[in-house]
Amino acid sequence: MMAINHAATGALIGLTVDEPFLALPLSFVSHFVLDAIPHYDPVEGTNEEKISSKKFFYIQIVLGALLCFLLILLLSITQPKRWLVAAGCAFLGASPDLLSFPRYLSVKQTGMDIDKTNWFWSFHSWIQWRTGPDLLWTELVWLGAIGFCVAGLL
Repeated sequence: MMAINHAATGALIGLTVDEPFLALPLSFVSHFVLDAIPHYDPVEGTNEEKISSKKFFYIQIVLGALLCFLLILLLSITQPKRWLVAAGCAFLGASPDLLSFPRYLSVKQTGMDIDKTNWFWSFHSWIQWRTGPDLLWTELVWLGAIGFCVAGLL
């Protein structure tokens, strides 16, 4: 899923789960639950082709970071109950994808992806069993539903 969906789901968990020590790990785990749902990927091809494309950079990295920043800004302006926990949960919900940044740098610098044979990369790749440019609708439906729920709590 795109970063904003991970962050918005994490924020919703932070806004609705009373206990921060439960909300924080739940938002982290939610990342992997969402990635198991077939979802959008702007580019088809090998990992190297995906990561090195300008479309990937602008959609996944630039747009994703901007939308997540706007979500945190919205939380900080409206300051609903538990907004700081919600902001932390938003970060934790999106954080596993931050581990992709070294991959992006490696592909940009060497043209090759990093070794992904460790347990984390194996698991993260395994759960993302279907992605592609034709699945943007799943992202938009999820964002609409989660956005509606978050907006109702602001």
